[in-house]
Amino acid sequence: MARRTYRYAGRTWPDPRTTRAWRKLKTQVIAEEPICRLGYPGICTIRSTTADHIQPVAQRPDLGMDRANHRGACQPCNEHRNHASRTTPPAPKAATPPALRFFDPPP
Repeated sequence: MARRTYRYAGRTWPDPRTTRAWRKLKTQVIAEEPICRLGYPGICTIRSTTADHIQPVAQRPDLGMDRANHRGACQPCNEHRNHASRTTPPAPKAATPPALRFFDPPP
């Protein structure tokens, strides 16, 4: 079976989620953060069972094994977040408040 890889910053990064080191990091995250940090209403089971990547591996594979890029999450919330990020278009950029338009470059 071929391992998934990601291109970032001019190099190829292997997907860390199939390694023994990943399982150890996931266990550490769950132990340190036993309560789901995502907490989506209606689906959250409260207890962390997975380690959610704050910056997804597909976008930042260099952070795939960085503890600071993980938070405890329950499986339903983690799946909801992953699915929502693939299907929901990005929110439109908020308009600049009138008081701050002074800093905008001239047209």
